[in-house]
Parts: sequence; structure tokens; C-alpha cells
Amino acid sequence: MRTTAAVAAVLAVTGAALSWAPAASATTTECVSHPLGTAGLYAEFVEKDSVRHADSEGAVAVGGDATFGEPGTSGFSVGSRLTDADLAELPGGRSLVVGGTLKANGVVLVKGSGIAGKVVDNSGGTGFGVDGDKVATGPSPIDFGKEFTGLRKLSTGWAGVRPNGEAAVDGRALYLTGTDAKLNVFAVSSADLQKAGEIYLKVPAGSSTLVNVIGTSYDMGAGPTSGVWISDGGAYVQDDYDQHTEAHKSIRSKLLWNFPQAETVKKNNAAWPGAILAPGAAVTMTSGHVNGSVIAESLDTVPGSETHRMNFTGCLPEVAAPGPVVTPETPKPTDTPAPTTPATEGVPTTPEGTDGPSASPSAPAAPATPGEATTAPAPAPSATPEGDLATTGSAIGPGVVAAAVAAVAVGGGFLAFAKRRRRAS
Repeated sequence: MRTTAAVAAVLAVTGAALSWAPAASATTTECVSHPLGTAGLYAEFVEKDSVRHADSEGAVAVGGDATFGEPGTSGFSVGSRLTDADLAELPGGRSLVVGGTLKANGVVLVKGSGIAGKVVDNSGGTGFGVDGDKVATGPSPIDFGKEFTGLRKLSTGWAGVRPNGEAAVDGRALYLTGTDAKLNVFAVSSADLQKAGEIYLKVPAGSSTLVNVIGTSYDMGAGPTSGVWISDGGAYVQDDYDQHTEAHKSIRSKLLWNFPQAETVKKNNAAWPGAILAPGAAVTMTSGHVNGSVIAESLDTVPGSETHRMNFTGCLPEVAAPGPVVTPETPKPTDTPAPTTPATEGVPTTPEGTDGPSASPSAPAAPATPGEATTAPAPAPSATPEGDLATTGSAIGPGVVAAAVAAVAVGGGFLAFAKRRRRAS
């Protein structure tokens, strides 16, 4: 088919007018695998101090002091699900790194070995500090200052990526819906996110998801949020450990919650899927588990809270230089009622946190019974007015949109004229 000069001109004009869509100017559209670098190898990567109980199935790195376990209450186990390949990739081959002092009570390294600036037996003579001779003393193989300087740049840079997904609400339910096969980006305020009683994420299986949460504080218990449901196009399934289809696991493993401005992030007893990137925040886990990794300035948890070895495997844009953070829009209302009583498929499985040796007691049950996949009907399309270009946090001004609309209108005239000429010839 021949392309006339008029059609070529239209394509050039409309292409220039609409070239803003994929990403912010400060961020390239090139996809970067393993974008978190060294931090992406760990289930917990903490710049300063950490207070932990129960267990982490993956590797743990703490730049400051670490208090692991509490006499008479709990211990702390590390690395039950690490593979030999995982250990080979870790700096120094260490599954546990503590830059400062490790105050240990009932610490068990299920796989791998550790290193700390100093090790103190904190058992009070009632048990043991570290099981076996698995934690050496010496300098950290990780430069935490350098790593977190880079992580803060990434966090701010990704917060400038323009959203291509839609945030909608129905009552206390928040729906995050994306259709891009490669990358779906959302921007929500921390205030809107913590209002959500339930969070529903729907993106294509295999795609990466970036949720930018804008605000200085976030509390998952404020709503409270009872859980996160994931859909790959079918029914929504409540996230709960590892009893889901490969499609659901793929979505979760490529899901990143980015908190570029947060100073505090608090998690309640609901399971939280995906990686948490909060490089400037004090993260507190009051109960429940993270089915992903935690990257934070500091980390403090109660007995029973776990992190699982489900490190981020998604692909995110390369950050050239941090630009302006996209301001989230208020989620639009949807005419789809939120599921009020999700059905239960009842898939029996081992309860969370009991799959490997641990020096800690069993964790308390989350609101949904561990091992059960909870489903809810998929919502109908949003009631957002057709043709509304502003989805979630678009930074495009009315002048650019008007120019694009005008170009499309002119293009329509050129195309119609060209068709008439072809019919006449």
C-alpha cells in the first residue's frame, strides 16, 4: 500500500505530539534486568539497624547493628530456601551480613554462613547466640552507603515515570488495572493506598509492575487493608505464600512497591506480595509476612513476621537522572462493586513459615487461612469517562493534549481526502 506525503506528514505530527506516553523525560525506556543490583539478591537489605524475629527464607544484609531473636520469646533463622546458585551470587558468599554488632539469640543459619563486625551472645545463658560456628567477625563485603545512594536515585527516578495503568475505587476497594504486556506503572498517594480495605491488582502475566506510592508515611493498618488480590485476566486470587498458578507467581515476582518519599512504612498482619523499596524509611512489620523482599533504611518487626525468598525479577526503566516525581491523581470511582465475601477454593498446604528449620515459634495466622487461595469475581471496566487521557498521575499539560487532538483531527481529514483520491483513481 502506498503512503502519500500527506499521510506521512500526519504521522510525523501525531508521533511528535504523542511521544510523551511511555516514560518521563528523565528516565529512558530501556528495560533493565535486575535493576536493584546487589540489594535485589537479598530478602532483607537494610542500611542501618534491624530488629528481627521468626525467620527470613532468603539472605539478609544489615549495614548497622542487628538484634536477632529475644530470650524466652523467639529466635531467628536465615536462608532456608536459598539455593547453591543463590549463595554463589552473594557478596563473599555470605547469607548473613551485619556491618555493626550482631546481638544474637537463637540465630540459625540454615544455609550459608555469615559475617559481622562483632557478635554478642544475647541469650542470657538460657540458650545459644548463634547455632554453630557460622558467623565470622570482620569487615562487611557490602558498601551500604554506596548501595543506598544508588537505591535512592533509582527510587526517585522511577517515581518520575508516567503511569500507564489506572487506579479506581469502589467503596474501600482499590483497583489497579494495567494492560501493557511489558511494564505497568501506577501512581497513588500513600493516603489513598492506606484507605483501601482491599487492593486488587490486574496486569498481564509476565509483565513487570511498578507502584509508586507518594507520601512521607504509609500505614497498612490504618484502613486496615485485609489483603492484596491478583488477577492475570481471570478471577482475583488473594496473595498467600506460594500456592498459586505460575501466572500469579510471575506477577508477584515482578511487582515493586516504590516509596520514594516515605520516612515510615508500617505493615499489618495481611500478606504483602512483591518487593518493597523504601530506601529512606523506617519499616515496621507488626505481624504477617512479606511475599517478597524488603529494602529499607531500618527494619523492626515483632515475633511471627517473616520475609520470604521471592526476590524481584522484573524489568524496569533505566534511570538517567531523577526528574520530577509524578503527582498522583485521586483514584476514579468505578461502577463495579467490590467483592464483599470472596469465595474460598480451599487448597491445602503447609502453613507459612514451617517449611524449613527455624529457631522461632510458629507465626500467627494471617486473616486468610495460610494455604487457601481466595478468589473474587473480576470487576467490569471502570466508569471512567471514555476518552479521558488523565489516568493516574499524568503530568501532561492541556496544551500538549490539545495539540495531539488537533493533529489527530487534521490527520483524519488528510486520510479521508487520500481515500477519496484512491477511490477516484
